[in-house]
Amino acid sequence: TPDDGRTLFVVGDPMQSIYRFRKADVGLFLRVREQGIGGVALEHLRLFRNNRSFPAVVDWVNSAFPGIFPAQDSPAMGAVRYAESAATRPPRADSLVSIHPVIAAESELADQAEARCVLELIQQARRDYPAERIAILVRARSHLDTLVAEIRRSAPGLAFQAVEIEGLDGRQHVQDLLTLFHALHHRADRVHWLALLRAPWCGLTLADLHALAADDRHSTVWQLMQDPARLSRLSVDGQQRLKHLSGVLAQAFAQRGRRHPRRWLEGVWLLLGGPRCLEAAAAMADVEAFFGLVDKLFAAHSLNPENLSAKTAELFAPPDPSGDAVQMMTIHKSKGLEFDTVILPGLHRKTGGNDSQLLLWDNVIGADGEEHLLVAPIKAKGAAGQEPSTYDYLKKLEAERSAHEVERLLYVAATRAIRSLHFVGCTEPNANKENGLNPPANGTLLNLLWPALAEPVFVVALASGASQSALGTEFDQAAFAPPLLRLAQVGLPLELEFEPAGLVSADNPADADLAAQGQRLEAAIGTLIHRCLELIAKQGLADWPLAKIATLLPAYRRWLLNAGVSSEEAQAGADLVVSALQTTLCAEDGRWVLADHPEAGAEQAWSSKADGEVAQHVIDRVFIADGCRWIVDYKTVRQPVDTLAARAESHRPQLERYARLFHADSLPVRMAIYFPLQGVLYRLPA
Repeated sequence: TPDDGRTLFVVGDPMQSIYRFRKADVGLFLRVREQGIGGVALEHLRLFRNNRSFPAVVDWVNSAFPGIFPAQDSPAMGAVRYAESAATRPPRADSLVSIHPVIAAESELADQAEARCVLELIQQARRDYPAERIAILVRARSHLDTLVAEIRRSAPGLAFQAVEIEGLDGRQHVQDLLTLFHALHHRADRVHWLALLRAPWCGLTLADLHALAADDRHSTVWQLMQDPARLSRLSVDGQQRLKHLSGVLAQAFAQRGRRHPRRWLEGVWLLLGGPRCLEAAAAMADVEAFFGLVDKLFAAHSLNPENLSAKTAELFAPPDPSGDAVQMMTIHKSKGLEFDTVILPGLHRKTGGNDSQLLLWDNVIGADGEEHLLVAPIKAKGAAGQEPSTYDYLKKLEAERSAHEVERLLYVAATRAIRSLHFVGCTEPNANKENGLNPPANGTLLNLLWPALAEPVFVVALASGASQSALGTEFDQAAFAPPLLRLAQVGLPLELEFEPAGLVSADNPADADLAAQGQRLEAAIGTLIHRCLELIAKQGLADWPLAKIATLLPAYRRWLLNAGVSSEEAQAGADLVVSALQTTLCAEDGRWVLADHPEAGAEQAWSSKADGEVAQHVIDRVFIADGCRWIVDYKTVRQPVDTLAARAESHRPQLERYARLFHADSLPVRMAIYFPLQGVLYRLPA
């Protein structure tokens, strides 16, 4: 109360009141500022120092917004007049505010041109000021869809952080997971089954899909996959891919209902090689979010294809951990933040939320100076011609308040900039208009800038042909035809601990002979070492320090157990695998074989045709070094070092068969056998 020795401090900026959708009312602040709270009068202290932006930005805002904001405050209408600020930072020559016009007759062309314009601004800022922070601010999340697609298409290396912008359901690897769930849930879901066969872990060509399913629309795709005669129509590559997929799915159906749905679905994805289908390691965060949603829905007893699809649409991509990533967010999310460069695209776009409500209510000031609650239902259908009603008054009042908030929204966006501010908007050409352009729609940010600021820039751009839309040039969507993304070779999961039993990657006669002789452990060890060497070669020696090998001993033991050996044999075999890998990483020849060479490949699959028969070959290691193409095969044998030369020579026919695959190669071909257990590389004489 007055004179009781206590104080009340209230702080706020009415020019930044932008939360009407949360029932925030800027009129409350304006009335308290003038009338106080209860019987407590408040002294108004206006802060005007701008410690954020350079003078060029502050001066532009001071000159532009008095004409955008209303001339006087009005608590009832939610109107706030503009209050100037003063820059405290010294001038900087490269500080600027720019309006970038985009003129196109079709909205799709305008969207593409706008996206390219924004991308060019980002890349230019990155080149000129690599350490500065960049933000893209929009009114609605959907206004960034075209820009995100353009970045992924034209500048995939550009890191950006979309704060609750990019839905996970729009990412291919999440769509593939949804496809997998739908297909496993219902075997007669033909669309999802065909998509499953097209996904990267299988990657059937359209020709193979047509041969499999085009002439039978009554059987399920799973039934067609079990028909040997039908499978024989497919290419050799298609048969191999379908065979692997069928084996994994058969295991999945056998385990259905016996495991937690998340573990069951994740296990199928891993066996299919899902991790190897991801374009970047960061995509694993998307996958984890998806499987976490499966957990959540199962716990709530609401896990089904429809709910999973709907809830996945509500998941957003996690933030990019890169500190220099371009920030993308809504203007509401940006409040309180600051960035060196701010780009505001989509100025011409409107937002939704204009539907008529069944019931409107508001507190209004009456003639007696007191607040009164007005409540009115929507007009009855067919009553449009009647006299204005209370509902009409409340709707008009809400429209005026919303229009004033759009003014403040533009102000909040513009004042996030420290050094440079860029506006990007679109409009259509119209020869019947005096200036040759269609004016922007009411309720848009471009409309607020149009009369005094944006229109002259657009008119000059139209006259000079300098618009960012490149008038007369259409965006050729057909020029971007994404290739079929698929694994180069199926049946090679990323992590060894998830390896299914019975998969053999290399056509290794020695290992096959051992298996035929009943020496299952030796064959399993050979296969496991082959897989480990493949991973090291593909991931790089830097990712495989010597200390890492011993930590994988439990995984190797589990893999051998899955291969059908006893517990004691699995432990001894895992010890031998660890020893072989450590020997290889310590051996000069071993590191040379696994190093990053030009045109290097590991476990590469090849096909050849002779005398009408197709033969399959899998080369353990191939690369170019010392002016030659090297073909290296791995042999896991427990023999003394002095007997390895004779053993290597016995495999010459196999290597010569591989060498004939490169008969048209201009480079000379050299052949070698590498023995991982001994760390010895034997180069076969030419």
